[in-house]
Amino acid sequence: MRIYLDNCSYNRPYDDQTQMRIYLETQAKLHIQDMIRQRQVELVTSYVLDFENSNNRSMQKKMAIEKFMKEYASLYVSNKNSEKIAKIADSIIDTGIKEKDAYHVACALIAGCGYFVTTDDRLLKYQSEKIKLVTPGEFIRRMEADGS
Repeated sequence: MRIYLDNCSYNRPYDDQTQMRIYLETQAKLHIQDMIRQRQVELVTSYVLDFENSNNRSMQKKMAIEKFMKEYASLYVSNKNSEKIAKIADSIIDTGIKEKDAYHVACALIAGCGYFVTTDDRLLKYQSEKIKLVTPGEFIRRMEADGS
């Protein structure tokens, strides 16, 4: 199964861990990383993630995220499909989703991901029959329920 983690998921471990929700999402995200390392799920990354991560103000965070994506991505969505991605993203933007988030979802759809993992409450409201948008914790719960 292919999954796509958006930029806020990658950055969750660097957020204020004194908040219980952030701590729990961090633990779930780290567990997902272990699942990726063990090849239980396939990680999809994209040029959109690369661009967003390149704007990370912390060099340490930027490098750690970039290293993980490069080492463990099973599939990379490049900008070669930019017209197709833009068309999908435009239809997502029409539902009220921000442009960068729509491009992330479009890349995940192009790659055939079953899940899009995010900690962005606003993005989680987007519904699609083609992909499930979930929090890191919800992804873990679903995997355990399915016996994966």
